[in-house]
Amino acid sequence: MHIGINAQLLSYSQNYRNGGVSRYIRYLLTQLARQPQEHAYTVFVNGQEVIDHLEPHPQITYVSAPWSEDRPTSRIAWEQLTLPTLIRQKQIDVFHSPVNVRPELLPRHCASVVTLHDLAFLRFSHVLTRAKRLYHSTFTVRSLKHATLIITVSDSTKRDLHELVNIPYERIQTIYPCIDERFSNVLKEEKIHSFREKNGVKDGFILYLGTLEPRKNIATLLDAYAQLKQKYQIQEKLVLAGGKGWLYDEIFTRVHQLGLEEAVLFPGFVADSEQALWYQSAAVFAYPSLYEGFGIPVAEALASGTPVVTSNVSSLPEAGAGLALCIDPQDSNALSAALYQALIDQQLRDRCKQLAPGIAQQFSAHAMVEQTIAAYEQAAKIHHQQRITYVQ
Repeated sequence: MHIGINAQLLSYSQNYRNGGVSRYIRYLLTQLARQPQEHAYTVFVNGQEVIDHLEPHPQITYVSAPWSEDRPTSRIAWEQLTLPTLIRQKQIDVFHSPVNVRPELLPRHCASVVTLHDLAFLRFSHVLTRAKRLYHSTFTVRSLKHATLIITVSDSTKRDLHELVNIPYERIQTIYPCIDERFSNVLKEEKIHSFREKNGVKDGFILYLGTLEPRKNIATLLDAYAQLKQKYQIQEKLVLAGGKGWLYDEIFTRVHQLGLEEAVLFPGFVADSEQALWYQSAAVFAYPSLYEGFGIPVAEALASGTPVVTSNVSSLPEAGAGLALCIDPQDSNALSAALYQALIDQQLRDRCKQLAPGIAQQFSAHAMVEQTIAAYEQAAKIHHQQRITYVQ
């Protein structure tokens, strides 16, 4: 088959755009270049500089269709108006939209696969900007209803899709995203010590790593951290690492209200080369998000051997793989108690290091791509059968 992939949201910029969905696309393309099977691929990316980062392969053709990251309306217009013509010209059999939205006017011969990362715009619409709510309500729902097959990144998102959008389960397949192999490489203690010194932290700090935006529930994490300091007199700092997303002013206001200016660090966006260092340097990874399609930082931290405290809602217990401490994200007391347990429980720390290789294997790139190619093949069969039925 000839498979097309819309990789326009793949970014190597040093900001929040190089986050979860961008990394999902990057890992997918990297692994496809290593195990493409018998298929040919045309991948649409944003600019030649992106192509320069990707692994070449004779079965993969990269097509540059640049638009400014500062003008998402240009990307949407290209995706909806220009891309269908390119799909028709290149005679693509199956088209994969790896971030929620497919072109509306796909050629009739072409099957479509959409990866749905979450339904936060329906579950937690109040934590999104008006523009994001409008985009998803206009394009995402229509894409999900018209897609031949939908990949969800967790069973939780699969259930949400069935419940909220009324998509039959037979059109949905769960394929877990992968985590990079580098997270399971044990770093030397001297390197970790040097990294801590460089960033002004000592052994024992609590880490959050992700976009700074309301759904991540960072205000509650700050409340729990303030309780930790008051109740247990801990000296460990809290590091809130990640790029600024949207509606993040409350986070900085809360730090000031709680008098935590000296105890909370904001290192900003974390480059790929430093992510494993942050995870392995931390005593605890905290991720009390209100809702996640998967919550890949949880799996990354566990694969790094670091104890994790996360939420007991949506997909986060799946990402926690039975090893993370899961609490009610609205309960700052429970969050505070779990963080303290993770800080002092040596048995938990030893168990996390012992089981880390199994976490990395559970969420491997090889498994993700093998299952994704099978989804392409299944979508082609479904679409072929639908066309035969339509003609009859």
